[in-house]
Amino acid sequence: MAEQVEKVSEEGKGTAAGRWKGRGLLLSLLILLEIILLPMFGMAWIVGCIVIGMGNVHPGWQMLNWTVFIPSLFLLQLGLIFRWRILWRVCGILTLISAAAFGSIEFHRWWTVDRHKQLSDRIDWFRYAPFRENSKVVKVTADPSFHIRRDLPRIDGAYALFPLYAGVVQALYPPRDYALEILNTNGSDVTFQRLLNGKVDLIFSAPPSADQQEAARKKGLTYEITPFAKEAFVFFVNAQSPVRNLTQGQIRDIYAGKVTNWKQLGYPFDAPIKPFQRNRGSGSQTMLEKIMGSTPIMPPLKEDRVSGMGGIINDVANYRNYREAIGFTFRYFSTEMFRRGEIRLLSIDGVEPTRENIRNGRYPFIGDCCVITVRPRSEGVRKIVDFLRSPAGRELIEKTGYTPLPE
Repeated sequence: MAEQVEKVSEEGKGTAAGRWKGRGLLLSLLILLEIILLPMFGMAWIVGCIVIGMGNVHPGWQMLNWTVFIPSLFLLQLGLIFRWRILWRVCGILTLISAAAFGSIEFHRWWTVDRHKQLSDRIDWFRYAPFRENSKVVKVTADPSFHIRRDLPRIDGAYALFPLYAGVVQALYPPRDYALEILNTNGSDVTFQRLLNGKVDLIFSAPPSADQQEAARKKGLTYEITPFAKEAFVFFVNAQSPVRNLTQGQIRDIYAGKVTNWKQLGYPFDAPIKPFQRNRGSGSQTMLEKIMGSTPIMPPLKEDRVSGMGGIINDVANYRNYREAIGFTFRYFSTEMFRRGEIRLLSIDGVEPTRENIRNGRYPFIGDCCVITVRPRSEGVRKIVDFLRSPAGRELIEKTGYTPLPE
């Protein structure tokens, strides 16, 4: 009997030792796996935050959630391996709460932000690149006296004008690929800085803002501004919105924050107005400041984002096609570069932003498209300006979709 008890005891010890050995091996594999995977997931999440931002959910909530989720998951696994009942129950509850919070945050972000795509994300800039097969850039025959063979001017400019100055390169420069080296498009808020810093020789843009004029004065530089075309500054809404017309006064009231609900303007839906703006210094934001005059503009909608250094920054929210939203841009960008039927241009005071109404001056919000340099102009820049005033240049402007100035 004693021998049997001793034998059973030895077997139990062997079984227990084997069980603990198996658990130790499993634990080692688990720790090794998490050492490899957790940094990978963490890095992917950080990169994702930097790239796509956090919508209108504050990044601090995500940070807090990860702080709870990762230790709880790890301790949950330890509790299950070693059968520490209190530990795995508590950590299991915390892990489930964190997972539910992740799901809720992601759904909230998708529902409030991500399902309303940014319109600018859908523009294929390469289809307007010069000297490319099947490019949409307009081709005209320029007088040989305008051709530039050496000391090629470096060009930058507003997004909406890119097809036009790509056409200038197509008409005047030797055929080759000019991406980034000679031809760029960075938006007006960046291009003025690049012009003043000598990174480019000329830019295509709306006239400079007061801040951009002051920046040139501080550097002891003088802009030389040559208008070459007219363009309509337009306001637009979701294509399903019942809004079709606004007055100049209503536009000013919306962007001053005096009117905050579409129902206040007599439209049959009770919804807060979401007036999107652009970054300060952009051509369209400068145009908004011009039409607002002395009326202060309300603070723009913001999106919380994680910066590259781990901090939280607020950036001006790019237009998303909410039913309650209103945005602004220039006519060509919305009708030619973005043709998807998802937005509707508004008439102002009952006048549609057509090219005919730009020519006859009936549409109230019209701005200049300009070639802007700093003095003195080089020979190559002078040729570009003269070309835009020539018959071939006016043909390029017209065929691209802008309205050339009267001769």
